[in-house]
Amino acid sequence: MKTYKSFWIVLAVLPFFALTGNAQTAKLSLKESSILVKGTSSLHDWRCKTEQISGDISYAATGLTLKDITAVDLQLVVKSMRSIKENGDYYESGMDKNMYKALNADKNPKITFVLTDISNLKASAGKADFVAKGNLTIAGSQKPISFPVSATLTANGIVIKGATTFKMTTFGVTPPRALLGTIKTGDEVTIVFNASFKND
Repeated sequence: MKTYKSFWIVLAVLPFFALTGNAQTAKLSLKESSILVKGTSSLHDWRCKTEQISGDISYAATGLTLKDITAVDLQLVVKSMRSIKENGDYYESGMDKNMYKALNADKNPKITFVLTDISNLKASAGKADFVAKGNLTIAGSQKPISFPVSATLTANGIVIKGATTFKMTTFGVTPPRALLGTIKTGDEVTIVFNASFKND
């Protein structure tokens, strides 16, 4: 997969309006999110959404631009991932159980992302595009990952959007099967995320 998270998301942020010209340290918490994990199978394409994800972004701001993102820490609850149909309805729970088993959810209940760096920053008033780099942990296996992100200022926070694709086997995850192994999912998955960070 090029970007999951997707896992997963998922993430980083940029320009943010400060009220003064002096350097400030601010922290925003994840309040709303839409995270879809998409993949293929020998039967049809599949999607699942994540219903429980938390996290924070800390940054230092000077004037009207964000100078440094000092921390991003995101946590996604594996067993909050639910398979959905094209119309948004849930599939039977059996499909999700196969996914939880493949991700070893009982032993590793969360997928996490910790930011380590940002690059290729292109910023303008209220908006920014950049590449987020960090460590993604899935099923207990941590790997470095990078993916493009777009950030937009809102009245009380920042909205970030992006997508990334990668292979499950990169994290030691065997693509799950269903119906006694007759249906096999593809190795590559894509995570599409839209997350809103706001002041507490």
